[in-house]
Amino acid sequence: MFSRSYNLQEYISFKLTGSRLIISSCWLIYIGIAARLGIIYFKWDANTVLGLALLPYICKVKRGGLSLRHLVPAIVFATVAIYFPVKTNLFLALLFSALLFFENLKGKISLVLFLLLLLISPAFEYVSNTFSFPLRIWLSEVAASLFASMGMEASAAGNIIRLKGFEFSVDQACAGLHMLATSFMICLFIIAHYQRQAAKQLHLVWILFLLVFTFALNILCNLCRILLLVFFKIPAGTTMHDLTGIICLLIYVVLPLLFLSSFVLKRTEKPYIDPRFYKTIRLAPDELRFPLIHLALAVALIVITMNIKSIDDLKDKSVSNVSLPGYKKSVLESGVIKFENTGALVYVKPSPFYCPEHDPMICWQGSGYVFSTIKKEVIAGRQVYLGVLTKAKDKIYAAWWFDNGNMKSINEFEWRWAAAKGAKPFYLVNVNAATEATLLEAVKNLPAIKQ
Repeated sequence: MFSRSYNLQEYISFKLTGSRLIISSCWLIYIGIAARLGIIYFKWDANTVLGLALLPYICKVKRGGLSLRHLVPAIVFATVAIYFPVKTNLFLALLFSALLFFENLKGKISLVLFLLLLLISPAFEYVSNTFSFPLRIWLSEVAASLFASMGMEASAAGNIIRLKGFEFSVDQACAGLHMLATSFMICLFIIAHYQRQAAKQLHLVWILFLLVFTFALNILCNLCRILLLVFFKIPAGTTMHDLTGIICLLIYVVLPLLFLSSFVLKRTEKPYIDPRFYKTIRLAPDELRFPLIHLALAVALIVITMNIKSIDDLKDKSVSNVSLPGYKKSVLESGVIKFENTGALVYVKPSPFYCPEHDPMICWQGSGYVFSTIKKEVIAGRQVYLGVLTKAKDKIYAAWWFDNGNMKSINEFEWRWAAAKGAKPFYLVNVNAATEATLLEAVKNLPAIKQ
C-alpha cells in the first residue's frame, strides 16, 4: 500500500516536472520568436504603439475557461508557414499557437485582444494598402459629383479633383484612409470598455458587425474630410489640415460608435458570470493540457523561423519563357523581369494571388519619387492606371496593370480570383517613359506577354 502511494506521488511529481519544462520551453520559444518579429517584421509606427498601449486594458482572461478553439487555425497556419516560410505566415502561426498555449494554461482570452493584435500587425497594413487605391479613385469621383450636384464647376480625373480652377490631390486628402486601423482600434477599445462596465461578453458576430460599421464610418469620414479640405482650399502639411481630420474622426467615427456600441451591448448577451461561483476548478497552476501538441507547434515555429524567406525569394524566378517581342530582356535578383528599348522601360513582376502586391506607387516612391496625378484610362482595349512621378527635376510617365497573356485587369479582386481558380500566372506590367506621348505609344504597341 505504501509502495503504491509512493509510486503515485513519484508519477505525479514526474508529470508536473515534465509539464513545467514544456511550459517554460514554450514561453521562451514564443517570446523569442515574438521579439525577433518585433525587429524584422513590425513597423513601429503610431498605430503599433497605440495598439500596444491598449493591450493591458483590452486583455481580459476568463480564468479556468480552457479552450481548444485556436487549435485548427494554429495547425493550418503552421503548415502553410512550413511551405511558405514568410514573415506574415510566421506571425499568424505564432499568434494562434501562442493563444492556444495560453488558453490551455490560464484561460480563454477575449476575442477583442486577438483582433487588436491583427490590427497592429503589418499583415493588416498590406491588405489595407492593396485595396485602398481603387477606393481613393472612387472617393474622388464621389466628391466631384457632390460638388457638381451643388452647382459648382467640379470634375475628377483619377485622384485629382478640380473645383473652380483649383486642383486637389485625393492622395493628400485621403491620408485619413491610413487611419482605418486607428478607427478599428477605437472600436475595439469602446467594445472592451462597455464589456467591462456592463459585465457582458459580446459575441463575435456582433464584434464583426461593429467593425464593418466602423469601416463604413471611416469611408464617410474621409469623404467629408475631402469635401472640407477641397471646398476651403486647406493645403496639406498645415495644422488646419490635420485638425480637420481629427474633428471628422471624432464626429463621424467616434460618436456614432459610442452610441451604437452601447445600444448593441444593452440588447445582446446576458452578463457573464464566472463559473468559479458555482464550482471549484481544480487545475494545478503548472499543469498544461495537451503538452505534446504545444511542444510540436513550438518546434515547428523554430523550424519556420530558421528558414524564413522573403516573398521575392519564394516567387518563381524561372521566367525564361516570359518574353516581349522587340524588347531586350534581363532578370533582376528580386525576380522582376526588365524589358527595355529606345523609347520605354517595362518592368514585369510575378504576382501570386496570395501575396500583397507592390505596385509602382510603392516601388517608385521607395526610390524618392512622388505621384502627382493618377487616373484610369482605356488604351488599346486595356484598362490601365496612368501616373506621373516627379523627383526634383526628373519626371516619369508610368502605366500599369495585371496581365497573364489572356486576361488584363486593374481590378484586384478580379485577377486574384481568376488566379486562385487556376488561371495562368499573373504579372504586374509597369511601362515607363520620359514623355506622355511616348508612354501612350508604348502601351498601345506593347505586345501580349508570352509564357
